[in-house]
Amino acid sequence: MKTINLRWIYTHYRHDEFVEVSDEVWEAMRQAQREMNNYERRKVYHRAWYSLDAYSWTENYALEHGRSPEDILVEREEMTTRLRLIAALPAALAHATPTQARRVHAYYIAGIKQPEISRIEGVHSSKVSVTIRRGLRNMRRCYDGLFQTE
Repeated sequence: MKTINLRWIYTHYRHDEFVEVSDEVWEAMRQAQREMNNYERRKVYHRAWYSLDAYSWTENYALEHGRSPEDILVEREEMTTRLRLIAALPAALAHATPTQARRVHAYYIAGIKQPEISRIEGVHSSKVSVTIRRGLRNMRRCYDGLFQTE
């Protein structure tokens, strides 16, 4: 059992009034107070000095809760998978021919457009497109081989 002062909760009380409440009620009151404090912090952070009813989306945006543990776990798993794929990139590029690897690297990693690659290498842009597509196919086979064994 916890003892609370009603004057701290209700502003119309002019004197201290102590009441004992059960632990469940105490926890519910603490949770409500934390949520109100978080709401006020979000209002300050987002500079929401206007009414939250100003637009239909405003209140939901300000009240938006943080990520759930499930969301955090999914993001970590996706990041782990992404990092494993990036770590295997040199091995995957080694499965492509040197021309395929060079063009895939230029297009996807260096960000050079296909017409620019074709101009630099002095070939038709359709050749660059086909080479990149075949290089990706070869790399995909390598990735499939690397991650199916696990």
